[in-house]
Order: sequence, then C-alpha cells, then structure tokens
Amino acid sequence: MGFDESALTRLRRYREEANRSLALIQESEAAASRLSERLFAGLEYSAVLAREAGFEMETEGGAGTFTLRATAAPGAEARLAFGLAGGAAAETDEDLMHEELSHYNLDPSGYSGRILGWTEAAGEEPGQTFAVYRDGVWKTKGLFVAKARGKADDPDDVMNGFCLRILGRLIDLAAMTGGAGRRWSNEPYSLKDHLSGSAFPTEPRFPR
Repeated sequence: MGFDESALTRLRRYREEANRSLALIQESEAAASRLSERLFAGLEYSAVLAREAGFEMETEGGAGTFTLRATAAPGAEARLAFGLAGGAAAETDEDLMHEELSHYNLDPSGYSGRILGWTEAAGEEPGQTFAVYRDGVWKTKGLFVAKARGKADDPDDVMNGFCLRILGRLIDLAAMTGGAGRRWSNEPYSLKDHLSGSAFPTEPRFPR
C-alpha cells in the first residue's frame, strides 16, 4: 500500500469519527433548543395567567432569549432573562449530570447543551442553569428552582406547571412573599461606600 492510499485510509477514519462526534454534539444542541422553545412558551403562558390574576407582567423574546419582568407594585419588581447557550460540552457539575453518567465524560456522547437564566438578584452569574442532553433529559439548579429534572417531550401540563414554579419565585422575589426575603450579605462595604450613599449589600433568600 502506497503512502497516498494509506493516508487516505487513515483520513477517512478521521472523517468518520469527526462525523460521529459532530452528530452527537448537534443532537445535544438540538435538544437544548427544543427545551428552550418549550420553556419560553410555558413562561409566556404563565405570564398571561398572572396578568389575569392582577400582576403586571412584561415579556420579550428574541433569537434564543426570553425576558420576563414581574411587577407587584411600584418599586416592587424583579426581572429574569433566559438565554440558550451555543455549543455543547461535558457536564462536570454533579447536580446537573445525567443519571447514566457515573462521572463526567469528555466524549461527545455525554455532552449537554445549556440554557442559562440571569437576574439582578444573583449578580452577574447565572441564577438558574439547565443542562440538556441529547436524549432529551434535562436537569436544573439555581435560585428559582433548587433542583429539578424532566424530559424535553414532557406533556404541556407538566412543562407549564414547572414554568409556573419559576414565575411564582419571580413574584416572590419582586414582593418578598412566600417566605422569600433579603439578608445582609458578606460583600465588602467600606466607609467610602457609606459616605457615597451606596446601600449596604444584601442578597435574596428563598426557603428550601
């Protein structure tokens, strides 16, 4: 076998392996995209019901994003923005790991896509994180839902009920209801901060 033929044989094997890996990654990305669409639709539906109950709810959607703002009264509001993260990667967070993965797997067969949620109450870091696997299994943890799991193809009633939990926590955050509250944080606060009129830092607390 000449060099060219040997090289082509090896490169074709590489091509097959690359196709396999890319297909697995795309499956995880597609599963995360499907879940994001259902999550955003469920939050929109919950917002409609909240308006009927007397809350002021604003929603805004875009390409892979969804923002929800709850207002209980003037000055009592909270905002939550979700975004579908691009790409897929190995999940190393034990709380978000697929049950069939005993330890994190760097092979694309164990990759997950992610949906992230941000709120001012959590600072710059995501306040809610979803890991979505190519078989449709998703797991989440964060400020709004401590821990939960499901499937991307769960019935609408199940998904809408889950979204209602998130919206309820957003209302709790806006109006400090349902046992929610704020506590003094351990962030630095200097005399200079005080003299400049900066408020002492606090952080949200939800009962678990």
